[in-house]
Amino acid sequence: MLKAPQREYDKRLEFVLKGEMNKDIIILGSSRGASNVLAGQLEKETGLKTYNLSYEGSNVLFHNFILKTLLKYNKSPKKIIIVFDLPYQFIEEKSLIFRADRLYPLSKSNYINEQLIKHEKKNWISWFFMLARLNKVHLEFNNKNPFRYNPIDSLGSRPYIIKKDTKNPEYLSTITKYDSALELPEKIEAFTNIQKLCSENNIELIVVIPPNFKKYNSSFTKRIKKLLLQDNRLYVYDTLNPIYKNEDYFNDSSHLFKNGAKIFTSEISTFINQNKDSLK
Repeated sequence: MLKAPQREYDKRLEFVLKGEMNKDIIILGSSRGASNVLAGQLEKETGLKTYNLSYEGSNVLFHNFILKTLLKYNKSPKKIIIVFDLPYQFIEEKSLIFRADRLYPLSKSNYINEQLIKHEKKNWISWFFMLARLNKVHLEFNNKNPFRYNPIDSLGSRPYIIKKDTKNPEYLSTITKYDSALELPEKIEAFTNIQKLCSENNIELIVVIPPNFKKYNSSFTKRIKKLLLQDNRLYVYDTLNPIYKNEDYFNDSSHLFKNGAKIFTSEISTFINQNKDSLK
């Protein structure tokens, strides 16, 4: 159990628990946040220390956990950028989960074990017996290898540097109106809590809608505006930029390639720089 964290390639959560994540800007999200927003570039263009804590396949409940943990063990950042998954942010989507696998290697921590119990990934017995905290990850002896297509860079981002799919994505020009009736209460509650945590800690929250390789769906954005508290911000990618209709800038239909991520990150930097006086 003691050596499990040492074998991990992705040590970002461990850095958070150790209080080593004192930054001005923290990026939250799933794989779209990880691959589409380049923390190093954002730091250079805004002059604000930045780190990416987006996790592939994670949902808004996990993002809420990351923010809560960040604030528990580190100084509050000036800004939180949360990259939304359109249209799956608040509805059922099997590919987006609470990433308990990121917690298991660190389950020796009482705090982490408590979170696993809360999310029904461990039972209450593990609170009293250390052996009950064991998971298969503790029985592995090999070090985890870097990701081939999108390795984690020094500031936590995971831009695609090698095409994962040999086939180019096909641009979708049809859109389906967003149906808020499909939303899950626990996901809405998690986002509400993210906004509450930001408000209580005087953090500027910026919700970001990234590009997909398909026509922009304004109905989802309208729903987000209704959920946002007054002091928080919304940034939608430049829907008129023709590069977002060019397959050369995408790894697949949902993720930009690194060249596209550079352009999208510059948009976010410009938004932050142009609104510095009005932002917290």
